[in-house]
Amino acid sequence: MRAAPASTPRVWSLRSHLSALLLVTIGVTVTVVALAALLWKVPQTERDSVRQLRRETEEVSSRLWLLLRARQARLELLAGRVRGRSAAAADALLVESVGAEREFQALYLLASDGRVQAAALADVLQLRDTDLVQADLSANALFRAAQQRHSVVWSGTYRSALSGLNTVGVALRLASNQVLVGEIAQAELLRTLQSAAGRHAASIWVVDQAGEVMADTDDSRHVGKINLYNWPVLQGVRDGATVQTEASLLGRELQLVATRAPSLGWLVVGNVPSGWGHPLIRELVFNVVAAFVGCLSIGLLMAPFWARRMGQDLRDIVARAALTTSGQAQGRSWPRGSVDEFNTLSADLEQVAATLQEREQKFLAIFNATPVPMVVTDVANALRIVDANDAYCAAVRIRREDAIGRNGLELGLFSAEGFATLPDFRQSDSLAGAIDLRRADGQVLRAHVFGRRARLEDADWMVWAVIDTGPMHALEAELCALNEQLEARVERRTQALSASNAQLTQTVAQLQVAQDELVRSDKLAALGALVAGVAHELNTPLGNGVMAVSAMADAAARFEAGMAGGLRRADLHQLLEGVAQGVDIAQRNLRRTADLVQSFKQVAVDQTSAQRRSFELAEVVHEMVVSLRPSLHRTAYRIVVDVPATGLRLDSYPGALGQTIGNLIQNAVLHGFDGRSHGTVTLTGLRDADGRIRLRVQDDGAGIAPENIDRVFEPFMTTRQGRGGSGLGLHISRNAVQSLLGGQLLVQSAPGQGTAFTLVLPDVAPRAEGDGGGVAGAPWERV
Repeated sequence: MRAAPASTPRVWSLRSHLSALLLVTIGVTVTVVALAALLWKVPQTERDSVRQLRRETEEVSSRLWLLLRARQARLELLAGRVRGRSAAAADALLVESVGAEREFQALYLLASDGRVQAAALADVLQLRDTDLVQADLSANALFRAAQQRHSVVWSGTYRSALSGLNTVGVALRLASNQVLVGEIAQAELLRTLQSAAGRHAASIWVVDQAGEVMADTDDSRHVGKINLYNWPVLQGVRDGATVQTEASLLGRELQLVATRAPSLGWLVVGNVPSGWGHPLIRELVFNVVAAFVGCLSIGLLMAPFWARRMGQDLRDIVARAALTTSGQAQGRSWPRGSVDEFNTLSADLEQVAATLQEREQKFLAIFNATPVPMVVTDVANALRIVDANDAYCAAVRIRREDAIGRNGLELGLFSAEGFATLPDFRQSDSLAGAIDLRRADGQVLRAHVFGRRARLEDADWMVWAVIDTGPMHALEAELCALNEQLEARVERRTQALSASNAQLTQTVAQLQVAQDELVRSDKLAALGALVAGVAHELNTPLGNGVMAVSAMADAAARFEAGMAGGLRRADLHQLLEGVAQGVDIAQRNLRRTADLVQSFKQVAVDQTSAQRRSFELAEVVHEMVVSLRPSLHRTAYRIVVDVPATGLRLDSYPGALGQTIGNLIQNAVLHGFDGRSHGTVTLTGLRDADGRIRLRVQDDGAGIAPENIDRVFEPFMTTRQGRGGSGLGLHISRNAVQSLLGGQLLVQSAPGQGTAFTLVLPDVAPRAEGDGGGVAGAPWERV
């Protein structure tokens, strides 16, 4: 026997649940309140209302004065600041006060004749302050009242002469008979009154000296519409006491309580309806009648309405979600109601919809930014286009709005025969193949298409990518034509290159012969200069030695002549002294001659051979300086050597190094000191942080021009063309330093600041392929 299915609970709508809840609540509440009101609340309510109204009115009057007294104090403080200032300074202070405090909508300073000297208006007035300066306000009632009193004067409602709006003014006369006026907007007065009234239930009016209502807490609906000047309540308050009375206004019976606001000249009037018009009494009576006569009927009317009102928010949210799902919600906002939970639900759904929309926009942006033409078609709808990107529209020359909803056959992209030959896309998830498309302008687009199936819950789409292969076909044809011509072109160019190489080989051979001739010429010139210098340098010590020997011969002849007449001790002493002096002079000069010959011999040997040996850098520098000083003997040029005697030992080729040093010194003399009466060449040697030896040859000459600094090592580059310069010195010397010594030759120069050549040398030079043959060359030339 099968068990009976469990009973399903009855499902009610939200409206039904709310209706039942409200009916029960209303019935119970009305019954209880009605009984309480009938027995006790009605008479007590009316008495308490009058007492409460009196107390509230007096409290509001005091608070209103305190709030406005703060504005009055700021106006008095501002008056003290502008007193005695110029119009421009006063204007700046007024502008600063309006912008900072925002308690006055306008401030202006009037001269004793009523003309505006400075003014500042709030931004909301959209007027320029400068338009008000020099305006004549002498007829202004507030200005006249302030001129007659020394205290602060408050006005009633009056139309501002500056802005044309109804405002409340406060004025203060300065010691200089100037009047500072501040205007308070009626809206600001209403906010002040509302702040003073707080949450009081009674309606409060502020009445000026003329009896006109300036502000009221009932949304200003009585402002400018009621005048109480002739009312008894106004006449009674003139004596300073709080007055309570009844009055009829616009068909309503009111309880009025009036009191005067201190120092303002205004009345603060509080009112509440009396009798049947009193909201509390009317509510009590209505609830009693409703409880006893039609509690159930009222509940039946109110509950469904309230339930429908609360349920409407949820229905609106559901309708908005349906529009969003169908894509028809453009420009429509998500509904908000009085139920916080429904508002939260609406906000969450709005956030979800915004996120989905943002993702869709990103996808569309990426889809349209793709440089490859792409189109989406509906497989179930004869491949009609669902969407196409910008690249596709540009490729086939159609607009997107014309393409959507139509297939390639309808657009004329291919013929009916071509459309019929397309494969069945329903049988495959990916396709690829070549196709010819006819563009809207009639041209044929040769393309290769790739398709990928996209099965969605409610759609079956095929996404196509179209690659234009027309340029590739054209390029392929061009490559075929080029390949046919390539062999002939290669043969012609090979012949041309062979002829060019033969011509270049001949030219290089001619240049090499010319270079060798120039090098030999420079060698002979250098040798002649060296021989002349050696001869001049040896001439001095040899001459001194000959002179000493001649002196000794003369002394011997005198001694021999004196022997015939008899020798004296003094003659013998004189002979010995002369011989000793002559021998000393001869020895010293002969020793100097021997040293010079040894130095010249060592230089000659080093420069005429590529002998490798171990030596101190100072030795080679000293020998080269000694050999070059004879050529500088008759000039004002100096050579300064700052090379330590030991510690800079090299295993290298002194001949090439010495020749390089000599070339650098002679290069400085020939070019750096050209046209100068003096100059100094400084040789400095040291060991750097990397352990290499650096020899710096620096002069204080003219320097090298910037346009020539990068070309100084080029062959045949010289600035002394036709004046003895071949342009090979620096080129040959750098080759010797790099290839034989294994180092570097660097140059630094600036016009007017001299030139510095630096030799960077290793301790051990690389091994040459042979030791024969010198590396001699003429002194290089600076370009």
